[in-house]
Amino acid sequence: MSDRGCELGCKVPAEHWAACPWYGIEESEIPAVAEVSPLPVCSGCVPVPARDGVMICDRCYRRLRGHIDNAADLVGRLRSLADPRKAMVYDAMRSSPGKGAEAPAPTPADLIDASEDVMRSLRSWAVFVDPRSGIVGGMPAGAGSLAAYDYARSCANVILGDFDRIANHADDVQQLAEAVLVRHPVDEDGVRPFWSIVDAVSRYRLERPDAAHIVDTDADEALEVSAVAEWRDRLITKDEAARAKYAGSERTLKRWREREGLVPRAITQGPMGRVTWFRESEVLATRDRVRSRVGGRPRRGSGSPLEGTR
Repeated sequence: MSDRGCELGCKVPAEHWAACPWYGIEESEIPAVAEVSPLPVCSGCVPVPARDGVMICDRCYRRLRGHIDNAADLVGRLRSLADPRKAMVYDAMRSSPGKGAEAPAPTPADLIDASEDVMRSLRSWAVFVDPRSGIVGGMPAGAGSLAAYDYARSCANVILGDFDRIANHADDVQQLAEAVLVRHPVDEDGVRPFWSIVDAVSRYRLERPDAAHIVDTDADEALEVSAVAEWRDRLITKDEAARAKYAGSERTLKRWREREGLVPRAITQGPMGRVTWFRESEVLATRDRVRSRVGGRPRRGSGSPLEGTR
């Protein structure tokens, strides 16, 4: 640790300078003193020491890096929520094409603003760090969630590659924290002037495979994130699901859909044509369940080497 204090204003709880009116008052005595004192209670005024080599404390260092590293997942989720026409998500029930089709609901303005602000922050900082990184051109208009994820990942990698230099410059790290960690409340008209990464995570949640707690603005506040399927539990195409690692054949995959309750999680229409996607974990779970019933041996007709030997 250095002898510098954290530039983002972090204080050591319950530690005070000698000039502070609350210096020397025991924690148990604070409620009684607060009742008769006209001064606001000081929860601590001694700065948290900065991490070696940078101008912010360990906690801010980890939080900034963590949120930037997770920003690509956030951007991908925002884009997928903002453009429901790109993918039709299935639950356990099936639907008949052409029946009851409705136009997608208008995309909420907040969702568009959050996506644009987060993406603009990532791009601006990546260009600031390395103007020759190839980020300057920007992301094509109308890019889908996968393209947005890849572009955001590239921006985040550029920023993280020079993160320590940013964190060792007071003005730079304060501006980066404004775009990443600072919450921006809505105004009297219900409009948020700017969406930081933390603002977007708080509203739309970060995609994670399991329930998790993300500490955002201060030590006593944690954002609980429920289990949401995400990039780590990847989507695989129907052709991939039919390979030997999974079902072994298209016929077996079709049987799993008909008899084992395996359902596609998305159907996309794009440069690859019409593509059916399955959640990898669900395909693997179906495979293991079927194998357990047949003693671990592949069924005949599943594309195994035993097929056609009798």
